[in-house]
Amino acid sequence: MVGTKKILQDAATATGAGSTLAVNAYCYVVFQVVGTFSGTVTFQATVDGTNWIAVRATNMNTGTAGTTATAAGLYQLGVAGIGIVRANITVYASGTITVWARATEQG
Repeated sequence: MVGTKKILQDAATATGAGSTLAVNAYCYVVFQVVGTFSGTVTFQATVDGTNWIAVRATNMNTGTAGTTATAAGLYQLGVAGIGIVRANITVYASGTITVWARATEQG
């Protein structure tokens, strides 16, 4: 299945939490970070809808896992058992940051 796709940050130019994506019916989500920027995107998840926790996503180009992204790329996260994800911009210096997310039932 193709899954659900949503823009979480749309040409953002400041720190802040982005839109959320419900993933409770999915196994994986891929974040696509786009833009020329100096900043940090932190991948976060919650089960209860209130308490957000930084989670490790794997850079699909390098294979490195981490809770943040400082460059454009694709980042995959297993979300089985997680309710909601978001991409929070925790550091912003310059440029624009866009983050798409696609949830899927299969990896």
